[in-house]
Amino acid sequence: MKNQVRTALAFFFIAAVVGWLLRAVQSGWLLLHFKYLLHTHSHVALIGWVYNGCFLLLQHTILAGKSDSSWYRRLFWLTQITILGMLFSFPVQGYGAISITFSTLYIFASYALGCKIYRDISTASPPVVIAVRASVIFLMMSSLGPFALGYFMSQGMGDSIYYKLSIYWFLHFLYNGFFLLTLVAYGLRYFPPPAHQGAITWSIVISTLALFFLSALWTGPDAWRYVISFLGSIVQLLAFGYWALTIPWRLTGHRISSSAAVLAMVAFFLKLIFQVAASLPVIQVFINDTVPYAVIGFIHLVMLGFFSLGLLVIFIKHRLLAFNMVLIAGLALLMVGIFLSEIMLFTQAIMVSVGYLFFEQFFQQLSVVSTLLPIGILLLLISQFIPGQKQH
Repeated sequence: MKNQVRTALAFFFIAAVVGWLLRAVQSGWLLLHFKYLLHTHSHVALIGWVYNGCFLLLQHTILAGKSDSSWYRRLFWLTQITILGMLFSFPVQGYGAISITFSTLYIFASYALGCKIYRDISTASPPVVIAVRASVIFLMMSSLGPFALGYFMSQGMGDSIYYKLSIYWFLHFLYNGFFLLTLVAYGLRYFPPPAHQGAITWSIVISTLALFFLSALWTGPDAWRYVISFLGSIVQLLAFGYWALTIPWRLTGHRISSSAAVLAMVAFFLKLIFQVAASLPVIQVFINDTVPYAVIGFIHLVMLGFFSLGLLVIFIKHRLLAFNMVLIAGLALLMVGIFLSEIMLFTQAIMVSVGYLFFEQFFQQLSVVSTLLPIGILLLLISQFIPGQKQH
């Protein structure tokens, strides 16, 4: 298991480095193919880090004692081969024969994982079973996006809204579906609400379906799609809000992991509030006018602020990460980098929307701040080769 966690952290570090290269290209410091790098960054971050993290979380904390660990181990390493294939092919050719082949192999590996988990989770409590099975169904649904991309590209429709909607379909059902429901299952297992667990779980599952429309509001749809997006956002906010208000909150362990847990929860509830706001037409105008800042800020708020910090906190809690001073330093740098970059992105978005540039050399300054992310993650990775110490 230690080597698997180290592998996930290594891909997290690589994704952060490629993300910094994207900032450097935007700053004019480097001349690289931006779109190819973007494909590399998104695939390695989503699959190499968060997907791998959710895979390990499910196996170690929810399926522990109920799964064939050797089967999961072989599937894990098979998946790493597909990620390496994408890592080395996307920067060279973007969506080409080699990268598409490895992407397709990853999808088939995810199908095998989903089917195995769907069966192995049957002995857990009913709310956990619902959440985990919904998560793997959403994982399989997300794969329809890449298959649709291939069709639209073959038909010369790469500039159509359907091409972009296929990307949003993939992203939505991967991170709002599989990733989120995996963490919901973990929460139901270790921090269950005292009542209405089934209602909360089903509310989250059904609202996830409705919230796909939120990802499509940029197309200028009819009013009923705004209504569905708003209702889905409200349902999730109420469900998670009730859950948060009905369980006792006790922060234990070292203050650095407690701080990361608090920051992750703040990021998550900001996500829920932003979803409600984004379902309003006036906010959609703001979003469409500030895509390089507001949208990127929101994606990083969710992927870094919530999923990444959340997974790290869980791994520390369950001793999947060796805890030492190097890890403390790395986690601190990562949190500072996330906080500062989010402040910069959302501040710039607000100022651009009213006709001002708050940061004159925004991407150059953001590149400097963003160096904290790969440095912090590198320290996290290095820390896993150093003996751990007892948490206080």
